[in-house]
Amino acid sequence: MSIEITLHPKSASRDNLRQLLVDLGYVRCGHLWDWPKDSLHFHWFNNADYLSYDGVEATIYRPSSDDQENSSLGACEWALHTRTRSSASPDKDYQDQTIRAARAKFGGSFYNDWHGKNRYTYMETDGRDAVSRGIYLTYEGICRNIKALRFVVPEPLETMQKLVGTKDEILAHADPNRVLYNALVPFALASLEHFFSKSFKVLLRYDTQEEKRLSELNRKVDFEDVIAIKNGTKSLEDVVAGWYSFQNISGIHKAFKDWLDIDFWKIVRRKKKVGNKIHFLEERLNYIIEFRHGVIRRGDVGSSLTKTQIIDILDTTLAIIDAFVDHLEQHRAKVIRD
Repeated sequence: MSIEITLHPKSASRDNLRQLLVDLGYVRCGHLWDWPKDSLHFHWFNNADYLSYDGVEATIYRPSSDDQENSSLGACEWALHTRTRSSASPDKDYQDQTIRAARAKFGGSFYNDWHGKNRYTYMETDGRDAVSRGIYLTYEGICRNIKALRFVVPEPLETMQKLVGTKDEILAHADPNRVLYNALVPFALASLEHFFSKSFKVLLRYDTQEEKRLSELNRKVDFEDVIAIKNGTKSLEDVVAGWYSFQNISGIHKAFKDWLDIDFWKIVRRKKKVGNKIHFLEERLNYIIEFRHGVIRRGDVGSSLTKTQIIDILDTTLAIIDAFVDHLEQHRAKVIRD
């Protein structure tokens, strides 16, 4: 959900408002809905320490005559509309700062669609530090994609499904949707690989012992990596992560154990409810890994999985990610998820 705040300044030209946004660090951008005519669209985002989740959108636009008549904010030549995500505290704070700055300079009234006329957003303590924010952004992005995919996984063809449980069940494998089910397994493993690789980099970046471990490390660094670090296209965390594989349990465990003293084996060697079943996470993760590797080695996707089975694999992927975040929240005593 989002929070939208619209300001009708007493006196401000389009260029006045544009300059204010530029001074506040906003940059021009495009917009899916380029409305109304002659509108200017901007975006602000703070890259430092994962302080922004979505950033703040700002649009300078000319209100229609209907808007002017039906608004309690008063008439204006150009209005300022801002929008950000409701759960993003740092972004909400900057949205408020933007409206405060515009109002201090140009006067006028504003409407906050959560809190009412001339009411700023109440700021709750987020409770997340830089590590928690970085893990949260990775967690939310991966889980959102998996859940979206889970929602659109197609049903098997009815004519083929009728063959399941009969002597002709093997013919059900001709259902093209079953090829799609199998093809989603590499996506599930890629999601895990991305999540654990990114989480490792975030944790390592803010680890107080990172420099000490690096100084004691007896390992050569490729010259290409040195140039990339110098040019800002790679970080030290990128280089260290590149020494490990995040496509198998032993590789994930070694990375987290070597640098952060996190026992990944212990995290996945547990039972967890997934859907209506109780799964041993380590066994299910090994199954996903071997299935994916089989697809790559054979060069053939196959059609062995049913919709129920691929849904279970996607749900297991989410359960493994949640088990890791459970561990971080408990051992760091910091909230990560909403």
